[in-house]
Amino acid sequence: MNRLGGLYVWIVVAIIVLLIILLLAAIMSSITITLWYSKHNKDDKAVLDVKMLYGFVKMHYEMPSLVFANMKKGFSLRLEKKNNIRNRETAGKTYLNKRRVDRWADEVRVMLKSTASLKGWFNRTMQHVQIMKLDWSTNVSTGDAAWTAIATGTLWGIKTTLVGWLSYKVRMRNKPKLFVVPVFNDEPQFATELSCVARISCGYALYAGVVLMVRILKVPGGPIRWLRLAKQAMR
Repeated sequence: MNRLGGLYVWIVVAIIVLLIILLLAAIMSSITITLWYSKHNKDDKAVLDVKMLYGFVKMHYEMPSLVFANMKKGFSLRLEKKNNIRNRETAGKTYLNKRRVDRWADEVRVMLKSTASLKGWFNRTMQHVQIMKLDWSTNVSTGDAAWTAIATGTLWGIKTTLVGWLSYKVRMRNKPKLFVVPVFNDEPQFATELSCVARISCGYALYAGVVLMVRILKVPGGPIRWLRLAKQAMR
């Protein structure tokens, strides 16, 4: 009986050690986010991939089309989602217009009111994000050589400003590759392709999540407001 009891103790100890090893391995892993966007005249396509826990958890989001419907409806987006947890794929259609943008702005204001120092939390979290790759190329033509040259310079200014601002928010592990190519022909043309790979450690992501929860709990009514926002997002 004592031998059997001792065996049970060793089994429990082995399970606890295994769980600790798995927890440490999960904390030491990274969350990798890969974004790819392409636009060629009226054709748009975007792909977002999220991998975590050494690739055991994968999520895939794809926007195969972005079409302007009308002034009231705005842009029509077709979205496809896939993950390997439930092994299911869903597709849906939504509209991006002024009403939706205003709704997002209201939700951000609710988040700010419902969380203690949300901006500070966001900035500190972004400082732990590493940009492993950032490639952004653009071909442009206005149909006129002079205006094409002006548009090229303007795009260079916009790109360098955006990347410069981003470099203050996150860690750039490699030098961004930016290209603006003027195309001198008689037809207007615009094509751009963006490829970005970002990474953050699972350990810090978990820590940031705990800190966020604590800051939400500090504000009276904060958890209830966040639950309402979560319910709206799931609709």
